[in-house]
Amino acid sequence: MLRSTSPTTRRTFWPWLLAAAMMPLLAGCGGDAGPEPAQARTNLRLSEPPRATPTLFGEGVVSTDLNERDIALSPDGRTIFFTIMNGNTGTIVEVAAEGSGAPEIAAFSGKYSDLEPFFAPDGQRLYFVSNRPPAGDSTSVDYDIWYLDRTADGWSEPVNLGAPVNTEGNEFYPSVSSRGALVFTARKADSAGGEDLYIAQPDGAGGFLEPQNLGDAVNTAFDEFNALLSPDEQALIFSSYGRPDDLGGGDLYISRKNDAGDWLPAVNLGAPINSEALDFCPALSPDGHAFFFTSRRGIGDPQPASYETMARRLRGPGNGQGDVYRVAVAALDAAGN
Repeated sequence: MLRSTSPTTRRTFWPWLLAAAMMPLLAGCGGDAGPEPAQARTNLRLSEPPRATPTLFGEGVVSTDLNERDIALSPDGRTIFFTIMNGNTGTIVEVAAEGSGAPEIAAFSGKYSDLEPFFAPDGQRLYFVSNRPPAGDSTSVDYDIWYLDRTADGWSEPVNLGAPVNTEGNEFYPSVSSRGALVFTARKADSAGGEDLYIAQPDGAGGFLEPQNLGDAVNTAFDEFNALLSPDEQALIFSSYGRPDDLGGGDLYISRKNDAGDWLPAVNLGAPINSEALDFCPALSPDGHAFFFTSRRGIGDPQPASYETMARRLRGPGNGQGDVYRVAVAALDAAGN
C-alpha cells in the first residue's frame, strides 16, 4: 500500500535530528507495568527512549478510558497539554510531566470548546483552537486559531489570531515551524475536496501573509487534516480519510520536500503506526526523538468471553475511544520510504 519515493529524493524525517541527538531524551512512555493511579504517579517516564513500535503514552494519566484527542509537550519538557472530548466538545487539560497529581483543566479552557494545543518552538506562545467568540462579535460560533503568550505571571489572556488566517469558516490544528510558518486545516473555495491543508508564511511584522493551499501532492478530493510541519519545513505528517490505501477509519501520511523544495506525493505510514481505526493528531517531542499520535484502535479481544472481561476493557485505555501513542521517530523513516 505504500508508494515509494525515488532514492534521489528520499530523506530522513527530521534532518535536524543529528543536532538534537545530544539533548536529553524527553520522549513519553509506554511502560509494561500497566496504569497507575494519577495521584500516585511521580513522573511520566520522559527519560525512557521511545520504542520502534507504537505504545500507549501516559497510561492511566494521559491515556485513559476517556476520549483523549491530541497532545502538546512544552519545549522544556515540564508540561503536557492534551484535549479530552465529550461528544463534539473539547476541553484542554494540563499535567506536569513530573510530580504527583492528576491532570487539571487548563486555566484558559473549560467554558467553550477548546482543542488542539501547539507550542511555538521557543515555548513562548501556545496556540490552540476554540469556538469562543472574538471580542465584540458574540454571534461568531466557528472555530478559530487562538494563542496565549507567556508572561512573568504565567500566560496572557487568549488572543484571536485574526485575518488572514482566521475567516468566517473553521480553522483547525495549528503547527508552526522554527521560521514561523503556520500550517493549518480549513475548507476554502480552492480546496481540492473537503478539508485541505494550508500554509501561511510570516509577514515579518508578527503576523501572517495570505494562506496558500499546499497543493495536490498533499491535498486530494478526500479530507486532509491535522498536519504537523517539521521545524525545518522539510516534512509534513497529516491525516486523511477515504484514500484508496486507507487502512480504515483514516490514516497518517507523510510528504517530504525534494531538493528543489517541492512537496513530494504523500505516502501512507502503514502498519503498525496506522490501524483499522482512525489514526490522527500527530505531534513531536521537544528533542525530536519521539513521535506522538492519537488512535481509536482497540486493545484486547473485541468479543470478550464474559461481562467482567468486557467491563474491564471498556474502563481503561484501548476501549475504542481516543488514546495517545508514541513511537520512535526513526520508525517513520522506515514506514514512509
